Amino acid sequence: MVMTRKVLAYGPAVVVSMVLTVVVGAVLPATVGLAVFVGGLAIMVALLLGAGEGSAVLVLFRARDLSSAEAAALAPAVALLCQHGVDMGALRLRVRDGVVPITALGVGRRTVVVSAGLVAAIRDRHLPVEQAAAVLCHGAGVVLSGAVRSDPALEFWTLPWQAIRGVAEGVSRACRWLPLVRWTWKARFILAMIGAVQAAAARQWLVAAVIALVGGLPYLVRVWERAWAATIREVGDEQVRGAGLAEALSRFLLRCSSSPLVHERVHALTGPVQRPQLAVVASRP
Repeated sequence: MVMTRKVLAYGPAVVVSMVLTVVVGAVLPATVGLAVFVGGLAIMVALLLGAGEGSAVLVLFRARDLSSAEAAALAPAVALLCQHGVDMGALRLRVRDGVVPITALGVGRRTVVVSAGLVAAIRDRHLPVEQAAAVLCHGAGVVLSGAVRSDPALEFWTLPWQAIRGVAEGVSRACRWLPLVRWTWKARFILAMIGAVQAAAARQWLVAAVIALVGGLPYLVRVWERAWAATIREVGDEQVRGAGLAEALSRFLLRCSSSPLVHERVHALTGPVQRPQLAVVASRP
């Protein structure tokens, strides 16, 4: 199930990126196009094998090494995780600047990317050590489970998809104030289906299939990406529960939000609340 969800979440991006690479390479000089494609393929294979993960995390995830002060701030939480049996010695902590939310993201085979907000919360004593350890445990557990070991390679290979997606989102935000553009963007699926039906009525089956795929794929990708994010969340929660830090993570989550989704997650982490059983005592006559 985990592998299936990952394939669905990343599959369209991988295919589209490959097509874009081939199309761009075709208009370049033959030697340059071949060098770009082979070089990109070699980098992806190297990343899949675990080589160059530190450089990939620095470039693709914009996460740098910890400073001595940041390492000292995280040291108590790391020590607590080691006491709970989490193999932090096999992992490398990196920090991403400018990220305010308190997060720890598992990347690749041995990297946990923490946010600057997590380091600041620990340093300023706004976050108890046990809760900080639980947040770190979530990211570390995802890495140790092997669910994200191919993420640096996938992140690199899908750069063309990310570029196209970023441009499309930027254009939509810039033009959203125009009523006609806003309506067209919201109704793009309906317009695509109308075009597909018209093409099918003209017996242009391939054109109809392409239009339907282009129109429906963004919605499917969004669903698949949410499903993959939920899977990663569940994998990390399972690792936190196994380390005995479920209560600490639950307290942290409830500090951040009291939404129904958070309460469902807390319930899954800690189980139902045990209420005392009421016994009826009958007095003797």
